[in-house]
Amino acid sequence: MTDAAFMSMLQRAAGRLNAGEVSIALQEIDAALRIAPNDLEALHLKAMALGRAGRIEESIETFERVAASHSRADVVLLNFGNMLKRAGRVAESRSAYERAAAAAPASADALDALGLACQQQGDLSAAKNAFASALRLQPRHPSALNNLGILEASQNSHVVAVECFTRALAAAPSMFSALINRGAALRTLGRFDEALTDQRKCALLAPRSAEPFYQEAATLRAAGRFAEASTAYLAAIERDPGRVDVQREYANMKLETGDQESAFTAFDGSIERTGLTQLIAARGETSLLSGDAAAALSFAKRALQQDARHAKSHELLARASRALGDGGEALVAARRAIEFEPDNFEFLHTCCEIEMALGAVDIAVQRLQRDAPPKHLQKHFALKAIALRATGDASYRLIYDYDRLTAQIPIEIPDGFETIEQFNAALAAAIAALHKTTSRPVDQTLYGGTQSAGRLWNEPDPVIQAYVKAMRRAAVSFVGSLPDDPNHPFLSRKSIDLDCVGAWSVMLDSGGGHVDHIHPAGWVSACYYVSAPDEVLAGERAGFLRVGASGVAGLTLPAERYFPPTPGTVVFFPSYMWHGVEPFSARTKRITAPFDLAPRS
Repeated sequence: MTDAAFMSMLQRAAGRLNAGEVSIALQEIDAALRIAPNDLEALHLKAMALGRAGRIEESIETFERVAASHSRADVVLLNFGNMLKRAGRVAESRSAYERAAAAAPASADALDALGLACQQQGDLSAAKNAFASALRLQPRHPSALNNLGILEASQNSHVVAVECFTRALAAAPSMFSALINRGAALRTLGRFDEALTDQRKCALLAPRSAEPFYQEAATLRAAGRFAEASTAYLAAIERDPGRVDVQREYANMKLETGDQESAFTAFDGSIERTGLTQLIAARGETSLLSGDAAAALSFAKRALQQDARHAKSHELLARASRALGDGGEALVAARRAIEFEPDNFEFLHTCCEIEMALGAVDIAVQRLQRDAPPKHLQKHFALKAIALRATGDASYRLIYDYDRLTAQIPIEIPDGFETIEQFNAALAAAIAALHKTTSRPVDQTLYGGTQSAGRLWNEPDPVIQAYVKAMRRAAVSFVGSLPDDPNHPFLSRKSIDLDCVGAWSVMLDSGGGHVDHIHPAGWVSACYYVSAPDEVLAGERAGFLRVGASGVAGLTLPAERYFPPTPGTVVFFPSYMWHGVEPFSARTKRITAPFDLAPRS
């Protein structure tokens, strides 16, 4: 057989593989290898095909054989890493990419792939270094620029992220992912018109994709243009009815804007259209958050009729049963959820809460001995503290030391204002303009009031930016006053190099308050008091911030510290501390501007 005929065989096999015809591709590759058993290109193609077929160990063995002899080992190792990443073996994929970069130090592609693997592992410093190295080699590398932008956005550096995405688009003007990502970053910065321009370009590039319409809907919602947002959400749902995130956000927006009648119409229509178990469970969870536990229970059972091993539906069944007062069914369902997904800390925490409420606190304490991943760490500390307190174990005071770990600080008067009262009046007016809904967000803890959308600290209003500067100064002062303790779960992360990971405003009416909760995304949380009714300031607890009460329904523990909502002051506390707001009766609103900070990664 001529070389040309042999190459034609491999090209046909590669075409089969690209078309998803993996078994046929393997047959044709094996036919080629019977002719030339040691041909490296055929073996390379076979390694990729074996990975696509799920025959991972055989794929690994073949990739290693090829990489040992191939003249472009870096290309082979890149494909090796890609196969391992698709198989969920991220640590091994990172090793393959490191070998690819070592084999070809001038390969920006290898460094870009390495950065992605590092980012997926949570090693953001190594990821940033890899992307930067790729860009030193090839400053206009679109993928590295896009991926660096994603990393910067994940660290709340949205201005830098926009710059990265813009550079990627200068190199590749039709790069869909960079355009989508830039639009999302611009939205976060409050630059809505620019965001919409990017998102509508994306819709022209991929008119059948749900993503551009979803992103446009989110931007319109953040801008308070709810009718237009509704149209965009429905366009996204039409294109992909199984997108749980789109369905949930659309329903939430309808509920927040007072349109209860049509809140679940799209959800229910998509369930009938697709029958997807995860969609049924998401519908039930949204119902539970909106206060309809009976509907949540019904949807959880419906989902489990379709898939009895669907762990999320068992967890939903547990929460709905608990809300309806059936602790026994709640406990069975919660334990079933962690039986199916033992490493899911969301499910583990639900189970612990139900056990505590039913008096099985010792069992919950044992479950909480596990180390939690960063995403669930604050909730883990919060539950551990009240579980220990409920058993009479005074060691909970290590992490609930109010004298050392909390403070109420008066802020400095921001530049341009003569008095704190003048500043607060201007800030209250700026905040009021951001409150465009009529009801609370269904997934938040307040009642009897509204919450601003988006991230308050990104608002360009000069008064809000003056508030941001004042909060940063106060945060540095608070953190600087904390003691050093490298063994303490809160103090060990002490740093004045802090990112804002959440910021919003709350306007509570008479009768409003907050149920006890924690802030899972933060390290330190804070609440700045903009305005408080005279009736609250003259009282002793109504409208005050309470800290230390149990946030677990059925486990009653009283609050241990109260802070008055004194305008011009900011209260700081660890994000894992349970806190809430006492309901109050007054003629005017209580206005606050809370935020969460975390040490920069």
